[in-house]
Amino acid sequence: MPAVITAKTLRDLGLKPETAMNKIFGGVEQSTATATHPKGKHDLSELDAITKQSLDRLYNFQHSDGGWGWWKDGNSDHFMTAYVIWGMTLAQQAGIEVKPDVISRAAGYLDKELVEEETNYDVQAWMLYALAAHHSSGTKAEISNFQTKAFNNLWTNRDKLNAYTRALLALSAHGFGYQEQAKTLAQNLENGVKIDATPDVSIVQTGAQSSDPSVIGTAHWGEDGIYWRWSDGGIEATSFALRALLEIDPQNKLIEPVTNWLIKNRRGAQWSNTRDTAIVVMTLDEYLRTSREIQPQMGYQLLVNGRSIATKQIGADDALSAPTQFEIPRDVIRDGANEITIRRQSGTGPIYFSAQTKFFSLEEPLTPAGNEIFVRRQYFKLVNHQTLLKGYVSERVPLNDGETVKSGERVETVLTIEAKNNYDYLLFEDLKPAGLEAVQLRSGDNVYAREVKSGALKSKNSTLMNFTSGVNFTGRSQWVYQELRDRKVALFIDHLSEGVWQISYEMRAESPGAFHALPVLGHAMYVPEIRTNGAEVRIRVLE
Repeated sequence: MPAVITAKTLRDLGLKPETAMNKIFGGVEQSTATATHPKGKHDLSELDAITKQSLDRLYNFQHSDGGWGWWKDGNSDHFMTAYVIWGMTLAQQAGIEVKPDVISRAAGYLDKELVEEETNYDVQAWMLYALAAHHSSGTKAEISNFQTKAFNNLWTNRDKLNAYTRALLALSAHGFGYQEQAKTLAQNLENGVKIDATPDVSIVQTGAQSSDPSVIGTAHWGEDGIYWRWSDGGIEATSFALRALLEIDPQNKLIEPVTNWLIKNRRGAQWSNTRDTAIVVMTLDEYLRTSREIQPQMGYQLLVNGRSIATKQIGADDALSAPTQFEIPRDVIRDGANEITIRRQSGTGPIYFSAQTKFFSLEEPLTPAGNEIFVRRQYFKLVNHQTLLKGYVSERVPLNDGETVKSGERVETVLTIEAKNNYDYLLFEDLKPAGLEAVQLRSGDNVYAREVKSGALKSKNSTLMNFTSGVNFTGRSQWVYQELRDRKVALFIDHLSEGVWQISYEMRAESPGAFHALPVLGHAMYVPEIRTNGAEVRIRVLE
């Protein structure tokens, strides 16, 4: 399937394999590809060999009833047979020759088996979608009675479908020519979509916040964390829902934020696995064909404070080129507000841009900010009290900005992290006040991030987020690798699911004086635009 979708994408976009090969390699410019990929790149002409071998294997695995199972032996499986039919249909659309008797026998088997899954809506929707794709490819002229019955069954029970199967049914209706039902199902996808219109606004940070209107929101379907059914997976569910919108309602307001969510959930050059990656690529292929932005013909001018920095003409051959970078001379930048203008001079294609700025802030104290992730740091003095039954117990007393702590007293650091999405490879660097040192002496000891219940955030006073009771946590935890350094405590998290999480560790006040605890810095190590900083805190340590 991945090989077929790669071939289909190149065909749909009018790109020759050699054109793609000679541009960029996995997002890496060819001038540096040798250093980062010592084994060299694969030739896209290998697709022909891969697809031939794969088809031969599928021909050999087909059962006498026309279906396929997980293996060559055993019973035919409805889901797997539908998956193969869909893949072979895509192969035909990519110009790959498929034996017609193989796919017709499989379609006949699946058609007769449709009614067997009338109470299993997930599988029946998947089977029907594969047959609808086969039908709309022009290889089957009529809609069978079994397909009509299956569609009516799913249509009647559409309220019981999740987003994935509702999208499959919408695409099936579109493929069969049921346009009114297809429009209704596409509209129904808006029910249950998870929208974050302000990814730059946090619920854990305090003070006035406002969202930048230029920030693109996100929207998606499916489960974000652990899920049990294949149809609950967020990547595939969102991909098929976006495909349904693109084919049925290409002007839908959700298309941009949904596409944005899919891009943000990419991990390097791929999604979570080869199947997710292939299906997303196919969906983005549909997006590019609908938007027609793969063949741009345009020119633009870049101006900073009214001064021309560069002009550029872009043609279809530049579609896969690496981004053009322009460095703004220092003498063009002025104190205060600066205006960067990208002015279109010709053409209608979209222009994608990003800006990177380096600056030194004189702000005092530093205030919190974030994009996609947010962090809040709180300090608590651990004051010991003697009790009759439990001996000495520690009471947590908030240590706020400008307050004091005595030398020798222990201080608990509590970091509350809000993740607006599922993220991999996060680093949080907690810059310590110079007069405090970590109690632990060795890096790598067990530290865990615990997930906070959403209800706990709403019920607790927002100024005190150190929940000591276990009832305020969901029970989920994530191991954190901690490194103790001279200036900071570094916390590495290989995977953090969407939600609010809390990490705590202890320090001890040692050197007297007035100290500034610079903000906690957090970022996704391989996606630098996903970053955050907390607030600066001032602390006095007394003798």
